[in-house]
Amino acid sequence: MALVRSVASKTGSEEYDVRVGIEWSGDEPLTIVMDDGYGFVHDLSSTPLHQFVPVDSTIDASESDLDYFWHVHDLAEDCINQGGVSNVSMIRPPARDDNN
Repeated sequence: MALVRSVASKTGSEEYDVRVGIEWSGDEPLTIVMDDGYGFVHDLSSTPLHQFVPVDSTIDASESDLDYFWHVHDLAEDCINQGGVSNVSMIRPPARDDNN
């Protein structure tokens, strides 16, 4: 997402279609881990994934920093939801102003 914002500032383009995918090798399914708030990770609520379905999003690189931050958060949330995890603990944008 930082690359999208950087390229947009150089080219003047505003909208980009982004696809996030994860590929891995091995016999074990993908497991998404969570931070427990004390510096440890766990996978208690994760659903093992045998396949990750790519997540597509259209990004407006010209939106405000706050809106863009939330777009990053929402895209990450869409990705981890596939594994049964709903809390994006590492990307925490500030609260949105209700007047906007």
